[in-house]
Amino acid sequence: MGSPDNESNRQSDEGPVHSVTITRSFYIKQTEVTQREWKSLIGNNPSEFSSCGDDCPVERVNWYEAVYYANAISELEGFEGCYIISGCSGTAGSNLDNCSVTFEGLECKGYRLPTEAEWEYAARAGCADPTYGAIDQIAWHLGNSSNTTHPVGETIANAWGLYDVLGNVWVWTNDWYDASYYSTCSSDCTDPQGPSSASTRATRGGCWGHRAWGTRLADRGNVTPSGRQSNLGIRLARTVP
Repeated sequence: MGSPDNESNRQSDEGPVHSVTITRSFYIKQTEVTQREWKSLIGNNPSEFSSCGDDCPVERVNWYEAVYYANAISELEGFEGCYIISGCSGTAGSNLDNCSVTFEGLECKGYRLPTEAEWEYAARAGCADPTYGAIDQIAWHLGNSSNTTHPVGETIANAWGLYDVLGNVWVWTNDWYDASYYSTCSSDCTDPQGPSSASTRATRGGCWGHRAWGTRLADRGNVTPSGRQSNLGIRLARTVP
């Protein structure tokens, strides 16, 4: 996990490269959550690029709304909710904020956000290079996106059949963000879930407004849990029962 010191355009929070053991098999969604999927479950559409259409990724959802959505789809499909959410103000898709959230743990069999380690493992699909293919063919980025999102699944998938793991929209992860966390998890790193607390949550994957040279598998972002951006959406995971 991470990028080597000599990788072009490497950022300081991407190292050191370290081995990670993931002990639980997990599913991860083949695409980003779409506007159609969000609307059918939540009943509104927070996306700035709503005119892009139902097959485009939902965006402008904050972290609280991402975990709210995960719980909602778990309930719909008969799985346990992976988050205890309380004390919120506002409503999902509009202004949900100030929530107290407790994660039930990786043993939970419902839908949840992937950890950073799970995201990178799935995104790389065995690839150790900065990207898994020619960037214009695998990702919507600043150079080819026309400054908008695009329908999911139009770019070339990675080796495990996942679309838009780079570009289109960033996605939330389950983890708090710490720029130096990899240094604390550089040996015997099993099922890492990030620091115990911080002020921002880690995001991964880059987006339609990200420069091509920065749209890389090791690149990390971070946003406050209440932050909502037109370049930030959701990709869900679920531990295999």
